[in-house]
Amino acid sequence: MVISLSKPERIVVVGGGMAALTTVFELTSRPDWRERYDITVYQMGHRLGGKGASGRNQRRFDRIEEHGLHLFYGFYDNAFSVLRRCYEELDRPEGAPLRTLEDAFHPHSLVVFEEQRGGQWQHQPLLFPRNEERPGLGAATPTPAELIPKMLTFLLDLFDEQPLLKNPAATRSDRAALRLLRRGVAGLLGELGEFLQRPGDGLLVVRREAVLGRLLAFSRWTWRLCAPLLGRRPDLRVAWTAVDVTLAMIRGMIADRLVEETAVDWLRLDHEDFRAWLRRHGASDEAVAASTVAGVYAGAYMADQEIGAGTALHWTLRMLYTYRGALFYKMQAGMGDVVFAPLYLVLRARGVKFRFFHRADALHLSADRSRVDEVVFGRPIAVAGDREYEPLYDVKGLPCWPSEPLYDQLENGDALARSGENLEDWGTQWPDAQEPLVLQAGRDFDRVLLGIGLGAVPALCAEMIADPNNPRFAAMVRAVKTTHTASAQLWFRGDLASTGWHAAAGRDPLRHAARHLGRHEPPLAARELPGTCPCGQLRLPHRRDGRQRGAAGPPRGRRRLLRASDQPDPDARRTAPPDPQRAPVAGRAEARRRPRSPPPRQHRRRRRPARLAALQPVPQPVRPLRAIDLRQHLPPPRRRRLRLRQPGPVRRLDHEPDEPRLRRGRDDVGHPRGPGHQRRGVRAARRLAGRAAPGPAPTPVRERPRYIQRALNESTSPPYEARATAMYAAVLAADPERLADLCERHLGLNPERCYLPLGPSAVFYAQHNHALSAVDAPGVVPERDFGFLVPVAVCERRAGKLRPVGVAVYMPYLWVDLGAALLGGREVLGFPKGQATLGFPTAPTGAVELRVDTWMPPATGQSGAWREERLIDARLDGSARSRVRSLADALRSGFDPAWLASRGVDLAGQLRLLRALTLTLRTGGLRMVFLKQYRDAAACDRACYQAIVEAPCTRAGAPRVAAQLPGALQLRILRRSGLLGELGLRPEGGDPERARVPALATFYTELDFTIGAADVVWAA
Repeated sequence: MVISLSKPERIVVVGGGMAALTTVFELTSRPDWRERYDITVYQMGHRLGGKGASGRNQRRFDRIEEHGLHLFYGFYDNAFSVLRRCYEELDRPEGAPLRTLEDAFHPHSLVVFEEQRGGQWQHQPLLFPRNEERPGLGAATPTPAELIPKMLTFLLDLFDEQPLLKNPAATRSDRAALRLLRRGVAGLLGELGEFLQRPGDGLLVVRREAVLGRLLAFSRWTWRLCAPLLGRRPDLRVAWTAVDVTLAMIRGMIADRLVEETAVDWLRLDHEDFRAWLRRHGASDEAVAASTVAGVYAGAYMADQEIGAGTALHWTLRMLYTYRGALFYKMQAGMGDVVFAPLYLVLRARGVKFRFFHRADALHLSADRSRVDEVVFGRPIAVAGDREYEPLYDVKGLPCWPSEPLYDQLENGDALARSGENLEDWGTQWPDAQEPLVLQAGRDFDRVLLGIGLGAVPALCAEMIADPNNPRFAAMVRAVKTTHTASAQLWFRGDLASTGWHAAAGRDPLRHAARHLGRHEPPLAARELPGTCPCGQLRLPHRRDGRQRGAAGPPRGRRRLLRASDQPDPDARRTAPPDPQRAPVAGRAEARRRPRSPPPRQHRRRRRPARLAALQPVPQPVRPLRAIDLRQHLPPPRRRRLRLRQPGPVRRLDHEPDEPRLRRGRDDVGHPRGPGHQRRGVRAARRLAGRAAPGPAPTPVRERPRYIQRALNESTSPPYEARATAMYAAVLAADPERLADLCERHLGLNPERCYLPLGPSAVFYAQHNHALSAVDAPGVVPERDFGFLVPVAVCERRAGKLRPVGVAVYMPYLWVDLGAALLGGREVLGFPKGQATLGFPTAPTGAVELRVDTWMPPATGQSGAWREERLIDARLDGSARSRVRSLADALRSGFDPAWLASRGVDLAGQLRLLRALTLTLRTGGLRMVFLKQYRDAAACDRACYQAIVEAPCTRAGAPRVAAQLPGALQLRILRRSGLLGELGLRPEGGDPERARVPALATFYTELDFTIGAADVVWAA
């Protein structure tokens, strides 16, 4: 027998919200926890729950009163895990209400979005498919690469569930449109699956570009298919929006390389707004403005603000594609009764101590500011008889929290009841009945778990924020933004059918669509109103809602409204404004903010005001409502966490080390709404217990050295934007064998891939960029660049065969007239830029005369100085006949199936290349390939760095001018330069010094374009 002589570690828990209770639950789940810990939870008022607290109004038939609509999402794995174990340990007797977790949470799958179109509110129902998984049993979270097939499969299941396919009244064209959408999504499954199977085989970049182009083309096709039907078919509109937004998310996950990561840092995308991110990745303006996307913002209390793209994307992916069983789970009583009462009962039975009516006023640092030395609690009232406060009371066999304290257990409880003061309110005028309780480190506690809401941290931790030796904590607090919220609950005597919801009355196929789930489900109605977050509409018979109500009978429907409020955050507790429930003027002012837009259709059926079960008198301005429970979360601990778009890089805070003797158990930083409280609780418990936090270990990444920026450094970073660019392009006949040899020598460094010329042509181009800019440098510069392009097929080598995966252009030779462009181009992307004087006509109507003058060494065998010589000149010969009639003809002339077949590209590969060329021609987007290398300083025949780099070049909008010029451009190229042999150009005459190379066709265009950040596809 081993006897432990060490004392248990004394842990003070400040706050009784979900994160704090989860931490305590995990710490006390070990059989030997009493030998390790002595835990006391200090709570400000009479109940636990924090922002999720609810109560029963004993004076109003034990009616549930809570702030907003509380649901659990199906992906709340940590929360369901804790509660499943909690209910099993609670082990309520047979026949008891809410005996098991399944009794307490019922699955819900039907969501109805409300959208105002043409002055009318439209119902947009969405029935989410169920799966066989059970929440809270533990399952790995899929990576982004694993999510994409799930997303497309989910769309297929979503289509199959839609009532439109089962509605005999729907027109044949409507059903056909939905079936076409489904068929197109099914086709994408195989293509994306092949792309995602080998994410690290060296060909990711080119395959990515092909897939992105395919997704964009499909998105545009769905818009053309569905646009005529969306105005009159709200259900089809929801299905189309789901496709459009899902494809944009998939494009974004691929383009932003999330599919290449397993431990994703979602916050790195939070510098961009979610809607802007969706648009950038192909979502239409109609889809981005839809009510489904608005619900993401409203659900995060940010209807009128910008939300970080990474956070919103992560939450949306988890919510829609990783739920277990059902999308939502509805609590069958108030959240306090379903969640916090069971947790309290289990923790108290385990031996955890609770101290109610202890308000945290301050955390003080030690003299050397190295640790938390004191925790100060205000004590507004004492429990009568020096007993422990018993916070729960029985409602039809269910232990419940009251909405007000149980006054008969308190000293001066009658006086508190008569005063109307709320001890949970920071602005209460009730004087403290006892001296503050001051807990001292070492004497009273060993560690502090800070489980209070983020909104209270500035007032509670003022010394830590002001500590100049710890700027990290202050920076974290400043980075976190919160908001007040206001809510209203309306009780209806009639059910949903009486308010106009037609599905409940059996006149809509939604009723039949819901039946296969086992029971009719009333909807969760959500719409974005000015300043208003989602509103939930529920029928109430499923909730254990109190005692007999007399002749009036129980209410059968309830409407809830929740909105962000612009109440400022008080600096200190005593400066807080009073509770609006004790201030009718404040309550009326808030009530007037209720939107005055026309009500949804389900509330417009009644000709007379709906009869409401009496609850509290309603101020005149909000009539015809006769009863309303209006409340605001004024206490800072109950402010809601916001995830605003960040203007710069976002640093993760939830993995930072904690303060000495302090552990954080507050709201999570990774979700706008979600299971953050539980996850933070689990992490805090594991830290306190000395165990590693759950979740995958971070992927080790070799840190690149920091780039040393020097003053007047001319090297800039992509993206590069070119505006008002004028360009000539001349298609030249060339020997494909010579071009293939050049590509193999320059780019044949990776045994798994190759770049193969498309056929017997190269392109000479000359462009003048009137305004060139970089992302990290102010202002614009003009620049000219001339060069040669080789259109190439990017191919994988598989079992001795070539499989084309895309097209690109390789630029083996290039000249610029700007030194900064030369330096930056070579250093960053690997442009093979040389310095030259470039002649360019001032207007396309004048004579076309292009020239490249550059410094050349003496001819072989000669000595002397380098001198500037005419390397290339080109003149448009209007009398010459162009050999091709259009750009499409030029591209086809440069695409040689026989040549490609001779190099091992089969017919299927050739067709794939033709599709890629067509997409390039239509969208103006292509890939550029570079050999980036630096000569070694010691071994001059070696490279100290060598890489194959690919960068996207995207046309911005349609060209302002695009024309084929009459005649043919005649190039004269210096023979001793070696360009003729390198490029395999076919001269037709000339003289011993210069060869004449006629163009097959010449084109002129004016456009804008962007060169994006590159991918290093191979490096040595």
